[in-house]
Amino acid sequence: MSLEAKLDQINTAQTMPPEPLRASLPPSTPYPVEQLGDVLGGAAQALHETIKAPLALCCQSVLAAAAFSAQSHFDVVLPWGDRKPLSLFLLTVADSGERKSAVDDAVLGAAKAQERLEMASYQIEFELYESGLAKWKAATDAANKKTTKPKSQAAADYTQNEAHEIGPKPKAPIMPLRFVTDPTVEGLYKLLVTAQPSVALFSDEGGLLIGGNALNGENALKTMARWCKLWDGSPFDRVRAGDGSGCLYGRRMAMHQLAQPDVMQKLLGDRMANGQGLLARCLVAWPESTIGKRHIQAFENPKDRHEVKRLFAILKTLAEATPRASDGNPQELDPVELPLNAAAHQMAIDAVNKFEDLMKVGADLAELKDRASKALENACRIAGILSMIENGMAAREITKTHLERGLILMQWYLAESLRIQSAAIVPQSVLDAESLSRWLASRDIQEFATRTILNKGPNPLRNKPRLNAAIGELVGAGYLAANDLGAMIEGKKAKLSWRVLHVV
Repeated sequence: MSLEAKLDQINTAQTMPPEPLRASLPPSTPYPVEQLGDVLGGAAQALHETIKAPLALCCQSVLAAAAFSAQSHFDVVLPWGDRKPLSLFLLTVADSGERKSAVDDAVLGAAKAQERLEMASYQIEFELYESGLAKWKAATDAANKKTTKPKSQAAADYTQNEAHEIGPKPKAPIMPLRFVTDPTVEGLYKLLVTAQPSVALFSDEGGLLIGGNALNGENALKTMARWCKLWDGSPFDRVRAGDGSGCLYGRRMAMHQLAQPDVMQKLLGDRMANGQGLLARCLVAWPESTIGKRHIQAFENPKDRHEVKRLFAILKTLAEATPRASDGNPQELDPVELPLNAAAHQMAIDAVNKFEDLMKVGADLAELKDRASKALENACRIAGILSMIENGMAAREITKTHLERGLILMQWYLAESLRIQSAAIVPQSVLDAESLSRWLASRDIQEFATRTILNKGPNPLRNKPRLNAAIGELVGAGYLAANDLGAMIEGKKAKLSWRVLHVV
């Protein structure tokens, strides 16, 4: 090939746009907000109209708040007889600037403010408890010493009466902490020993959890397994040689994590999270951004909207209601059962058969068997939450209408999972390719040899197989082009070298 032809080829490659490294995210279908009902759906719509955050994000937030309020009061009885919590695990993907915090504050602000007030009272109660405990210990020790050396039977009787009059050991007050952001398994266990039996693992900065100790390295598997057990309503058992063992019954945990795409993709694409079953239990939404479309004519406080006030009033009533608990242990919940009525039970039979058909090889949900297998249970949980929101503490059953709405919502969540699956699960070679391209651009490197990256490049890419795979992705997509054999790079001939055509 002549020099002129080579230059034409280079110019053509540099002017042609490269192929995308990742699959593009198809557009989503609108969230079926009307299925949430007048209370939840109305509040979500009001938040969307005032804050201008994506509607699906607003729906996720109100549904999460409702699940948290419901889980301490009611359990759903599934069609096959199992009793399960009304807890939901929700994940929401939203870009920076999507007003995640504003929605979170509007939905949970009152509950978190109440928790803050209760924590102030708790500190006083705890100080009184510690003082009383110290006095009890001192009096008990003194009585025990007298009992060990009685001078007479009368003296022995007196010291025994004295010990009896000291009274029982003071009980520690229950910590009012309900909202947690990034607890380890050990930290969560200790919290549930001393604090409320119903907690919310909520955060508008999901990176704190996804990038934190709970999901890092060797902690990830045990954390995910424990969350799945809590979603199932299983006892929280812990056996340790050093600080004791125990088993906690009647505990509940709801989850809603909002995070930016790069952060959430680490979890959505994680093989362990998929294989272990955590993501099968999660309801995921990745709404289209509203940034650039949020024009207003006047500012409006979402908390002034009557739809939001109505939701607050209902959630406040539920928060103030005393949950049913096991005798003698206010921390061991024994929620009221919500069974499906006869019509809803028949609908559940029809639904599970339909889901089974959709999981056949080549059918719509064949690639989502794990999510589809949990779909009816999640639909029943949502239906139970809708029943509670609309009937309050008087709710005693799940109707066909509630289940139908829960199933429609689950159809949306399954479609959403299918939509984001290709975009969420990104091969390591593509992640490495993006890292390499950004590294080259940050140093304004236009040509490089393999040795350059192996000696000076990003640490993960000082591994030849990973580096070759990353380069292959960039060459194949048109971001890099191979130089001729023996090209001069940094004053030395290089057997293999490349030139940068585009940056990711």
